Amino acid sequence: MHVFLTGERQIGKSRALSRAVERLGLPCYGFRTRFLTKERGSSSLYMVSPSRPDDLRPECAVAELREGKMRPLTERFDTWGVQLLREARGHPEGLILMDECGHLEKNAMLFQREILACLDGHVPVLGVLRKDQEWHAFIKRHPAVRVLTVDESNRAAIDDEIVALIREQMPSMDRY
Repeated sequence: MHVFLTGERQIGKSRALSRAVERLGLPCYGFRTRFLTKERGSSSLYMVSPSRPDDLRPECAVAELREGKMRPLTERFDTWGVQLLREARGHPEGLILMDECGHLEKNAMLFQREILACLDGHVPVLGVLRKDQEWHAFIKRHPAVRVLTVDESNRAAIDDEIVALIREQMPSMDRY
């Protein structure tokens, strides 16, 4: 079972995912995104490994603020993003994080194929989907995916459901 969270912006999706990851205590691979504002107001979105959250090398930037809008660097999703996900698939003892899949990746076809390869695999995926993105359809329709909507009424305890779903898939998790 793979679990993706969706919901309104700033509702706590990534926070809930982080709480679940901490409770599961498994090594994490895949990616997280980090937004960084630099000197003179320029901004970039970085895709980083969960084990290297401060890796802000230029090749890790997947979008840049230009003309008042975040503009995707599609080739970086299709190279760096693919690399992170391929590495993650090679670690069956852990979790693959995808925090978050948004609108910037809609034209990154190699990256999307690598997401599908992860979903077709046996390593559990925990991810966040930005709400209302058409390209997410293949993720939401995948038979091994469960999409949970985070809202104000469930955000404080939704990590319980995430942990239960992952433990169900990984019954050998006897350290809990």
